[in-house]
Amino acid sequence: MSKHKLLIVAILITALILSFGLSFAEMWEPYQFEPKNQEYEYEITNFEGMTPEGEPEAQVSYYLLKITEKADGQLEVSVQTTWMAGQDELGSEILGGWWAAGAFGLTMAFINPMYAAFFGGLDLSVGNKMSFFGAGVVQVTGTETVAGREGFVCELLDQDGGSVQGRYVVDPSVPLPLKTEQFKEDGTLQFKTELQRIEM
Repeated sequence: MSKHKLLIVAILITALILSFGLSFAEMWEPYQFEPKNQEYEYEITNFEGMTPEGEPEAQVSYYLLKITEKADGQLEVSVQTTWMAGQDELGSEILGGWWAAGAFGLTMAFINPMYAAFFGGLDLSVGNKMSFFGAGVVQVTGTETVAGREGFVCELLDQDGGSVQGRYVVDPSVPLPLKTEQFKEDGTLQFKTELQRIEM
């Protein structure tokens, strides 16, 4: 069975488990925002940037997400991305924000939506792990404090349980990871997303 099919099977099984309402000590549901006032500010570092001379250079941007509840019950959603650009980079790509010109979208800077399903059935207790039928292993390795909030450190390993593909610090009460680190196949850091400020 291909990796793609295995991921789909893992997602479906996770959804099925959740639909039966099985309870775990603490679980995290990524991207499940509540309809209330909230604000998140992140620093995003891409380690794949290059200088005009072809030298490696980290590129830093800032992302602000604000959700405001209005009197009529509607929710106003505001997104702001801030980054530094050279004069030669002022083309159409800036209309979609800094990440629009990259190889992956902004969602991937937080957590790949396919990986997000992995966390839905994971009991967030240090030492716990869950395998997803050859697609990978997620394990809870400890805790870490980011922007004043304590979260569980979850590592996404390859299917052999060897190399780390991603590291996520998650607080079950926050719909976005507090911190994300994505790694290339050779183990070098590809990008990092870290919470700077939160209001809920």
